[in-house]
Amino acid sequence: MSYEQYNNSISPVTSQPVGNSPAPGATPINGVTIRTLQDTTTDAEFAGKLVVEAFRGKIAHNVTEQKLPATARYMSANNRGQAPAFYQRTLVAELEGVPVGLMQLKFHGDKNINTADDDIITSELGCWRTIRFSCLGLVFDGDVGLGKCYLDHICVDDSARGRGVGKVLLDRAEYEARQRQCHTIYLGVLTTNRAMRLYERQGYHVTSTSSMCGCLYCCIGPPGKIYHMEKPLSTNVP
Repeated sequence: MSYEQYNNSISPVTSQPVGNSPAPGATPINGVTIRTLQDTTTDAEFAGKLVVEAFRGKIAHNVTEQKLPATARYMSANNRGQAPAFYQRTLVAELEGVPVGLMQLKFHGDKNINTADDDIITSELGCWRTIRFSCLGLVFDGDVGLGKCYLDHICVDDSARGRGVGKVLLDRAEYEARQRQCHTIYLGVLTTNRAMRLYERQGYHVTSTSSMCGCLYCCIGPPGKIYHMEKPLSTNVP
């Protein structure tokens, strides 16, 4: 089946008005709950390790497999002492009380909600790998437009795959976006990422493709192509 045929066969989730409904994951949904990331060693290490494992291929392409543990240590350390907005925008999914998923949202004006300690990352990775790792962030980063929500990253531990964690996180992302009167939520995903099917079922559609070239290829390696996907949101809350 071609991509176009597959895409047309999907029945997307219809956006629901928020109203006075509780935030998805505020109470358990099939054992899944959602909370904000906390400025603690436990949460910092969980988030750092999960992100590195979830995006292992892209990160290893930039820093090498050997430096993945060092990258996880850096990302864990960088999750401490951030501004309040960083923790408010970073949400943790728990399954039966155990952290298993993570996502970060960005809204208009949120480009610099988290700051990096250049001394820590350079000491862990070395100068050249630090430059490549920093460029990886630039590929997916940018200013978020007014009335839009950017799903910066979302990941679920392998142990919780197939348990509905990703869907609850996406539902919560839409809820948070509507609360801020956003009319669109968008993300970027590698064309080979199986999560794209979940996004399509959720109602996202491809708006453009970034092809393999220059900085993009250098940062993410083959296939070097990213789908830019978005979903319109209803903000007419009764």
